[in-house]
Amino acid sequence: MRQHPRLALFGPVLSFFSNFGQTFFISLFLPFFLTEFGLTNASFGGLYSAATLGGALTLMWVGQLIDRYDLKLFSALVAFGIAAAALLMSASTSVWMLFIALFGLRLFGQGLANHTAQTTMARYFFAIRGKALSVSALGLPLGEAILPSLGAFCIAYLGWRGSWLAIGVLVLVVLVPLLQVLLKSLETHPARWAESHSVQEQIPQASWTRRQVLRDPRFFCILPASLLSPFLLTGLFLYQLILADYKGWSVEVMAGAFVVFAGARVVCSLTVGPLIDRFTARRLFPLLPLPLLLGIFSLWRVDAAWAPFVYLLFAGMTEGMGISVKNALWAELYGTRTLGAIRSMLSTFILISTAVSPLLFGWLLDVGIGFGYILPAACLLIAASILLALLIFRMDPGGKPIV
Repeated sequence: MRQHPRLALFGPVLSFFSNFGQTFFISLFLPFFLTEFGLTNASFGGLYSAATLGGALTLMWVGQLIDRYDLKLFSALVAFGIAAAALLMSASTSVWMLFIALFGLRLFGQGLANHTAQTTMARYFFAIRGKALSVSALGLPLGEAILPSLGAFCIAYLGWRGSWLAIGVLVLVVLVPLLQVLLKSLETHPARWAESHSVQEQIPQASWTRRQVLRDPRFFCILPASLLSPFLLTGLFLYQLILADYKGWSVEVMAGAFVVFAGARVVCSLTVGPLIDRFTARRLFPLLPLPLLLGIFSLWRVDAAWAPFVYLLFAGMTEGMGISVKNALWAELYGTRTLGAIRSMLSTFILISTAVSPLLFGWLLDVGIGFGYILPAACLLIAASILLALLIFRMDPGGKPIV
């Protein structure tokens, strides 16, 4: 990373700005959406799910273009997309305009901004991939630590529409030129970079196509553990105020707990990189959901005021390690030449899971199936995903057991 310090900064900067499309930030505006557009929890959950699903399906096609086009152009278009969605959100006067704005934020924010940052780090920093991915992922917890309080402040003084207007202007004035500065004078076309840095010599296995990946049984052992964390946390974060009311916790307590969540993400993101480089992501991955299991179990069983801190501490550990471990795992198993195409497919699955989550959580809450049932079910799902992930040690790339 010392050889390309500006490229190393590209990841965390883009990851930070992706937070404007993340559920935890959009949920700050949920009361205003419900009031302004006359929506219920279930109807907004359906709208949010549809926007996320649309973004996921679009990402499947658009995400692979990072393997073909110059990174300067691709990242600039992603930044313009975030800005356009934020500006549209500030001007929304109907449900369909709200839907398009949510679609843009989920596609360009949560989807393509993260996809671009992580694919770039995994592709261009081969020897220290774990450390590079760890640094890149720091933008997410930094945003989670800063943006909830900053967002609440902006809403109080600018209103919810003024806040989105400010975000759009910020992206255009700061992010767009900053990305070009960070990539200036670097060879950012993927094909020319591969030729000039002898990528063929660095990759120990052939790069896989999407079709080959979908035929690999290991992929389906890994997929549940990869999807459960974003699936469960999207639902829990979006309806965190209802969860706090169910548990008898104040909004201030929940806000304070998110600082712990962000801190855990930062610490684990920094520490997991060297572990990946030493032990490989393949060995670390089955352990990844374990902290989340402990966190949700404590959330289920404990009502004390300290419980949300424990829950978000453990959830932050899984999230902090998850981005680096997962992205390194895909590169280890399937190569880097077509990493953009494979990651876009995986990101699509993740976005689909986060699309289903608000709809399912909202429906369950509206019909009276509360967190007393949701939380133990979540624990069982996580435990099952850990057992399934352990099977990757007993399979070769063809899906046959290793004797």
